[in-house]
Amino acid sequence: MGTPQYALMCDTCCKNRTLSSYCVDCYESMCIECTKNHQKLLPDHISLPMAESKCPDHHKFYSVYCKMCDMPICRECLIGFHNGHKYSDMNVAKQEKLHEVKTYMKDLKGDVCPLYQSSEDQGNRQLEDYASEIDTVKIMMNEQRERLKTMVDVLCDSMIDSVETTLEAHSSKLKTELSIIVDGKAKIQNEIERCVVLSDRGILEIKDFLETLPHLQDTPARPLALSKPVPSKFFPADISDITLKQMIGSVLLVMVHNSFICKLPVSNIQACSSNEVWVNFHDERVLTKYSYQRNTNMAIQKESLKLDFKPECFLLMKGDYFLASDRFNHCIWKVDEKGNTESFIKTSPYNPKGLCLNKKQELVVCLSGLTGCLRVYQNEKNYKELGDNLLSAPSKVAQNGDDNYIVLDDHLQSHFVVAIDPKGNCKWKFYGLEENKLATFSPKDVLCDSLQNIIVSDFGNHLVLLLDKNGRFLMNLLCSRYGLWSPRGMCLDSEGKLWVGQGRDGMGECHVVQYIK
Repeated sequence: MGTPQYALMCDTCCKNRTLSSYCVDCYESMCIECTKNHQKLLPDHISLPMAESKCPDHHKFYSVYCKMCDMPICRECLIGFHNGHKYSDMNVAKQEKLHEVKTYMKDLKGDVCPLYQSSEDQGNRQLEDYASEIDTVKIMMNEQRERLKTMVDVLCDSMIDSVETTLEAHSSKLKTELSIIVDGKAKIQNEIERCVVLSDRGILEIKDFLETLPHLQDTPARPLALSKPVPSKFFPADISDITLKQMIGSVLLVMVHNSFICKLPVSNIQACSSNEVWVNFHDERVLTKYSYQRNTNMAIQKESLKLDFKPECFLLMKGDYFLASDRFNHCIWKVDEKGNTESFIKTSPYNPKGLCLNKKQELVVCLSGLTGCLRVYQNEKNYKELGDNLLSAPSKVAQNGDDNYIVLDDHLQSHFVVAIDPKGNCKWKFYGLEENKLATFSPKDVLCDSLQNIIVSDFGNHLVLLLDKNGRFLMNLLCSRYGLWSPRGMCLDSEGKLWVGQGRDGMGECHVVQYIK
């Protein structure tokens, strides 16, 4: 009976109590209360939990820490298996292990945790913006409702429902992303708390903690990237009856799908299928094909064609060949699927730039020189010229559903969009938005959609504008707030996705946007 009594007797208070720890420095077994007092009076002493205080081989209390074997040992171990090994004081060994824990904790606090906090703050701001945008749209619609009565009721209700549906869908997605970020942040904070608690734990527990690192294998070092915000919708300042009828007949849903990085700024882009595009990089003699992966919202480079010239613009023709304009050689080249070229049309002394096919599948070419014009080729030798009294330096052209040619004139002193009818008469001109004070209106590409609306990329103001068929501004489809910067080439694919190429600081990017649904 003497042995159990001795085993339960505290060496400090000399009472029979449950022993919780053993002081390596004092060679004393202590109860819970004495352990707390001992740690306050002698904080430098090492107190080991009773379960970790004795050597499993000799059943003696640990006295030193073997540096070679990285484990605590008793006195008998020193003359046994660990004879000749380097060892250190238990307190020194514990401080070294705690230093490693503090370094790990410092990395979490200084590097990983702030990133998660920043992403959480950004996500919360986006949620607030979404709520604010919904309220703004409701206010705008209610004001228009009183002025335009029944007709506006239909439009306002449909637009509000469209905006709410779109933003609520993106809000739901953002909330899911935020929950992942918040969960990751909580795991990191729990890990930090574990590090703090280790200061009062035994060296074996500290060792087990360090040996099982990393603990946050499922939590990335950088938080999940938040999805890009959805662009806002804006009404024109003055809604005419014609515009109302057009908007009522076609409610546009603009949703950013994703964007992918390219090696250089994208000058021209053309869809060859619903998920594949050919692009031409700024100042490069190469055409590159990208394939957009819906399941990953990414794009991969599939193939490229090296050319002997810098294409100003290109068209993908039936039969898998290209027509490409070369303003330096005053020529339009025919390029086959292997990159071989042959002269198709000579335009000397004019410089060919923008190309398009009209409804009759005739080739329309923007030509510039001392003056500018549109040249419509019935075949390789026969053509007619339009707009020679309206244009100075036409750069891009597209034909709208009303048979008008929509032309960008990119002269050094004057930049505008002009509509020219099949007889060469000017229908209207657009000189940009007066409220855009960021830079001079600098259109780089133009498209016409199935609703006879006109899409223009404004390079200088980082905008993609939507005009009606009469050249009146309807809304900003994309702007810098949503990641758009210096837009250049654009195209529409068969599914109504709008592809917008851009460039900044020598890097390129392509936005994939669901335009009409």
